[in-house]
Amino acid sequence: MFRVQSPRGFFRLCHHITKRNAIVIAAAVRTPAPTAIKEEKLAGLVVDELVKRTLCPREEFKKLFMCASSQCSSELEGMGKELGLKSCQTFKLQKDICSAGAVRMALQSLQNEDPQCIITGDSRCQGLKLPPEGLLASEVMSEIKPVVRRKKGDDKENEEVPAPVEAAALAWTTYENADRLQLQPLAVVLEFVIEENDVKTRYKIDRTEPIIAKAVHNWQFVTIAEKDASPGQIPRLPADIIAQLEPHQIGIHEAQHTTASHLLTHLVHSLPTGHLGCAVIETLDGNRLVLVLEKLYTELPPGHVLPILTLYTKEPCPLCDDLVAQLEDKFAGQFELKKVFIDKKENVRYLRLFRHDIPVLFFNGQFLCMHRLNEDALTERLAAFKNDMEASQMD
Repeated sequence: MFRVQSPRGFFRLCHHITKRNAIVIAAAVRTPAPTAIKEEKLAGLVVDELVKRTLCPREEFKKLFMCASSQCSSELEGMGKELGLKSCQTFKLQKDICSAGAVRMALQSLQNEDPQCIITGDSRCQGLKLPPEGLLASEVMSEIKPVVRRKKGDDKENEEVPAPVEAAALAWTTYENADRLQLQPLAVVLEFVIEENDVKTRYKIDRTEPIIAKAVHNWQFVTIAEKDASPGQIPRLPADIIAQLEPHQIGIHEAQHTTASHLLTHLVHSLPTGHLGCAVIETLDGNRLVLVLEKLYTELPPGHVLPILTLYTKEPCPLCDDLVAQLEDKFAGQFELKKVFIDKKENVRYLRLFRHDIPVLFFNGQFLCMHRLNEDALTERLAAFKNDMEASQMD
């Protein structure tokens, strides 16, 4: 891996990872904008949609690390059980400013414990800055209506409006576990480095060629100092690496205005297929987390040339019929449609996930939308699929 400087001495440990136990991001989602809703309520909504996006049975989730503001109530600790994650331990973190600690604990758990699915998430009341290029339709969850709490006997003038909140969450597991559960992950973690208490530990997938700086398509840095606000002042990154990068490849964020959950969610959705992204996250205590991700291809079955849309439905379902009519009217000839009837005995796994959410639509095995057709998300995915096909023909 490329060198990343550290101002302190450290003892370096390197662990080699096989492809089977490599860590993958199965799904990632965030809210589209700050919403006036109780923080623990919004966190629950985001985690619930995340679980559905993975296609993973709820009993497979073993740990939930949720970073919350100091205003968030103790109700958050019981969120996993309320969402039907009966085997899931919930850990509430409040001093983890950028939620890097939650990601670190998830990565270490997946390397040191039995195969499992882990959720990391973040809900914050302070304003978080959006990426300059804006959000993708694929990364944001359904629109959420603000909630207004009224005390008994109060009129509209005395409404209690919750502070605006944002939330994001990611689902992590291993490549082997994703294969067992027939999941289609978004990205694989090629390497990650944890710097903690003067010890630097590196985990990497066994591969013959090292990762070089020029091969990384997108760099995202989270800093703790306002002075680190330009590419020439990126902390701990050697000048020879900086010189190889274009300004549009670099994003620099202050820890107070982003979280690891929001940053990684946008990174995995915005990366072009087959490209690498690197996130470098510093913490207030001087520690650091570095992740190198690769956006994964979704392979089509032999003989297929169009993307496969999988519709989770049942009979009757008027909303599903409306969605299919929209697809045929606006996207005819651009996809193949496969229907999965969740009320059939062999599909009970999907019934438990989507009982109240159909129609639910997946694009080549990855979540696209539910309740109604998200035309913007489908347009994004079709364009990305076309680019992938053109690139493969040039190779």
